[in-house]
Amino acid sequence: MSTGAEWQEQDSDDFVAYGEYSAPERQTRTDVVASVIRAPEGPAVVLDLCCGEGRLSGTLLKAFPSVTVTGLDLSPAMLSTAASELAEYGGRFRTERFDLGATDWRERDEAPYAVVSSLAIHHLDGPGKQALFRDVYAMLRPGGAFVVVDLVEPAGDLGLDLARRMWDEAVEAQSRQATGDTGLHRTFRELEWNGCQFPDPLDQPSTLVDQLDWLRAAGFAQVDAYWLEAGHAIFGGVKRGT
Repeated sequence: MSTGAEWQEQDSDDFVAYGEYSAPERQTRTDVVASVIRAPEGPAVVLDLCCGEGRLSGTLLKAFPSVTVTGLDLSPAMLSTAASELAEYGGRFRTERFDLGATDWRERDEAPYAVVSSLAIHHLDGPGKQALFRDVYAMLRPGGAFVVVDLVEPAGDLGLDLARRMWDEAVEAQSRQATGDTGLHRTFRELEWNGCQFPDPLDQPSTLVDQLDWLRAAGFAQVDAYWLEAGHAIFGGVKRGT
């Protein structure tokens, strides 16, 4: 998702069609993100980095009526889908095209109350993640939250084998629940979307422990892991101050 040559619009189409079932507990993940962000007092801005079709942005707009969300993404198809899906929120949802790995977007006219991201930051290498964490800390309002949903690298073979199996089983169960059969699970396997089984050369996941350390080094307080399943984690921290 960091350069146009790497992320194609067909990838966006596939994600819109199958992303709902391709990772474990998608609704749970968005609910967890909303739960660990304190409700703002008055108007506030939230940035959703690599917003995709707008699922997480929509959860935040519903949870926090005083919030305006800016959804950033590289893909025009994703931004168009998100704008359409969230049209009911009018001016409370805006879109912005960006490159996650670039730095031009990291200077904001208004300090965001929260920055969130789902299944995107693993496209950055370790130094890229560390730079992003520092820049997000700098842009946030005091007391603002940074919450990340992402793939994480298991620290050893035991964790990798478990994550691989649990990811496949979760998608199979979601396929049966959604359609009564395993057709969506077969598509998931055909697309080789289990990153623990079929590593994508674009993916550069880091361990959860490393990323928690990098958040602390960037200045964040209350750094924590909020949820973990099948190689996917939710973690984050809060900018010091009130």
